[in-house]
Amino acid sequence: MIVLVSASSLSASPIEAKPVTDFLVMADMPYTIIDHKNLAPTGLLGKKIAQTPHGFLMHLGDMKAGAEPCTDKLLTTHKQLLSTLTEQPFVFTPGDNDWTDCDRENLTPRYDELERLAFIKELMFDKAYLEKVTTLTGFKRQTSMTENARWQFADVEFMTLHIAGTHNGRRQVLKSDKQMAYHHADLRDSNNLSWLAQADPKAKAYVIAFQADIYTHKTEQAACSELVTANCDGFKIYRDALAQFAQSVAKPVLVIHGDTGEFCQQKLAANLTRLNAPGDYMFSDIAQVSITESKDSNGINWQITSLKTNKPLVRICN
Repeated sequence: MIVLVSASSLSASPIEAKPVTDFLVMADMPYTIIDHKNLAPTGLLGKKIAQTPHGFLMHLGDMKAGAEPCTDKLLTTHKQLLSTLTEQPFVFTPGDNDWTDCDRENLTPRYDELERLAFIKELMFDKAYLEKVTTLTGFKRQTSMTENARWQFADVEFMTLHIAGTHNGRRQVLKSDKQMAYHHADLRDSNNLSWLAQADPKAKAYVIAFQADIYTHKTEQAACSELVTANCDGFKIYRDALAQFAQSVAKPVLVIHGDTGEFCQQKLAANLTRLNAPGDYMFSDIAQVSITESKDSNGINWQITSLKTNKPLVRICN
């Protein structure tokens, strides 16, 4: 007896697609002609982004060089470039070049920094941005400071905090009313710390992203506060809060920032690592971060590579 077997019955069972557990992060660009060429659709980074599976792309602020004036036209042009880099959600948090440094004396024209902050928020967080970013699992914005966001990805909770250079808008206040600028800085501190405290205790790990390099730019001065507004360290409150957060959750915490040139990582504590994202003239590159399950008690590992070279990041931050 001859038994006929259909080809479909001999085919292998469908293989489920492996879930994407990588994300991309960049900062401090485009600054130069090289950045613009690399980020173009036909450029090295533009093509790499298109070829690399990723859940989302984060830009940690400073989307223009500090030597360029903060005109509506320039900011809008750079926003259009960045927002079209990926088909996946694009997440942005502001940096000092985007608003606090717009009053520099060597710039023409100069702007009131608080006015530029209002402009950059309206420009970046428009309807198209929100339609895409809200597809991230559990995406939320902070009601009291809408540039702060949080979402879940690969069992990890992500959050952005608005921490910009110039000690979060407390230094080099050249056109805004200083007392008003200090008041806004106090509000940012309060909102940021509140947002951090709302972390989901069920997450297996946490990624906390912002613009300022709070570690390289630390000082020996007292922490800034409502009572101490000048000659103070505007970042100390965050270094202390993040160290305490990592200790209290006892789970892996990855802090990512931009602001300074090095593309590097550093172990700050047993479960606390910082990543200085590429950019700032020195590194026209994007970090690719893979989230993997570890076999030890921590549960999550971070594997960081250069998108440009596909080589693991080995540089240690000073």
